[in-house]
Amino acid sequence: MSSGNLTSPQQSELFRWNNALEPEAYAHATYQIVAHCDPLAAATAMAMEQSASTVAIAGYVSPEQVEDWTIRVVSVEQGNQTTTSDISCYGLATEVYPKHTRITPCTVTLAIPKLLLNRSYVQWLNVLVGELPRLGFLSAFRLTHVTGLNDWGPNPAFGIAGIRKTLGIQKGPILCRSMRPAVGLDTTTMVRLNEAVLRGGFHLVKDDELMVFESDSAFEQHVKAMVDCRDRIQNECQERKGYLATLICDPEELERRWEICCEQGVDGVLIAPFIQGIGTLAQMAARKTLPILAHNTGAETLTRHPHWGMAEAVWNTLIRHAGADWLVTSGGFGECSPPTPEEQVTLSAMQSPTSSPDSMPILQGGKCPEGLERYTHCVGNDDYMLIVASWVDGHPQGLETAARIFRESLGRLA
Repeated sequence: MSSGNLTSPQQSELFRWNNALEPEAYAHATYQIVAHCDPLAAATAMAMEQSASTVAIAGYVSPEQVEDWTIRVVSVEQGNQTTTSDISCYGLATEVYPKHTRITPCTVTLAIPKLLLNRSYVQWLNVLVGELPRLGFLSAFRLTHVTGLNDWGPNPAFGIAGIRKTLGIQKGPILCRSMRPAVGLDTTTMVRLNEAVLRGGFHLVKDDELMVFESDSAFEQHVKAMVDCRDRIQNECQERKGYLATLICDPEELERRWEICCEQGVDGVLIAPFIQGIGTLAQMAARKTLPILAHNTGAETLTRHPHWGMAEAVWNTLIRHAGADWLVTSGGFGECSPPTPEEQVTLSAMQSPTSSPDSMPILQGGKCPEGLERYTHCVGNDDYMLIVASWVDGHPQGLETAARIFRESLGRLA
C-alpha cells in the first residue's frame, strides 16, 4: 500500500481540482462513502492512494513530474443521513491515513486523469476501484456515477437491431431457455429438451453458465449437436431459431472455443466479464463476429450491497462500452410496475448516448406469461429477452405445450 509524502500545502494542491486544469483531460467518478475521519482528508487520501501518492523523494521525485497524473478532488458534500455498516475500520502508519476524528457520510467526486486510465477497462477498474475498498477509514464505499467513457469502445457490434436481424425477429420480446440442468445430462437428453422448447415456439436456447467441458473436443461435440438441433427444428417449423454457446472458460481455452463457435455457426456467445475479466469481453467484442451476452455471474458481488461496491448502472455502463450486446438486469427487475428509480437508471445505462447500438436487456428469474405486460412496462418497450426455464420445465402439460402457451402470450401482448 502506498504511503504518500505531503510535506507542504503546495504538494496537497496536487490532489485538488483547480480551474487552470483542462476538463477534457479528466474523467469523473462519484462515490458515496462513510469516512471515519475528516471528509476532505478522506477524499484526498482516496485520490492519493489511486494515483501518484508519493510526490517528493529528495534526489529522485519532484511534484512537477507527477502533477499530470494525480487524481484531483472536485467536491466533497457531507450528508445528513445515517448510514450503518458492519465493515470494521482500522488505521495504518502512513500519510495516506488521516487521523480518526468523526464518522461522516458524504459524497465525493474525483477527477481522474485520462492519462492514468489509458483507455483500458482493466486500468479503469484498477484506478476507480482498485484498493479503495481496502482503505481502513472507510466503512461504506460505493461508486455511483462515472463520466468520460463516451468515446471508448468497442461498444456493442450488434445491439438490439443486430440481435433481431441475426435471429430474424422483427418485434416483440425474445424467448430463450437456458439449458438446465446444467450438469449431469447426456447430449441426447439435452437435445431433446431443446427440441421441445424450440418446437413449442421459443426463439432460441442458450448454454447455462455452469456447463463444463473436459476438453475442446467435448465442447465441439456439444456445440455441433446443439447447432444441428437448432437447424433441424428451424427447418421443421420454417422459423428462424437460435443457439448461444458458452465461452465461460479458462484463458487458454478461449481462443480455440471461439474458433469452434465460429466454425459451427452459433448465433452468439456467453462471456462473464466479472470472472473472466472485462478486457476479455472487449477483446472478443472488437472482432464484431458474434453477438455477446455479458453474463452476470459474480457481478452482484460488486453491485448488490447498497453501501459497498458499485452501482449496477455503473457496471452496465462499463460493460456496454466494452461491447456487451445483451446485459442482464437484476433478479427482481420486472416485479415492480412502474420500475423503481434505480431500475430506470440501470436501463438508461444500457442505452448509448452516441450512435453506437443499445444493449438488449435480459430479464430472468421466475418469469411467466402473466407478467409480460408488466415486464414491457418496466423496460418501456418490447426490446428485451426473457430467459425462462422454471415456468416451462414444471408445467403440467409438458415442456413443448408450455413453450407454445408462452409464445402465444407474446401475440396477445402485441
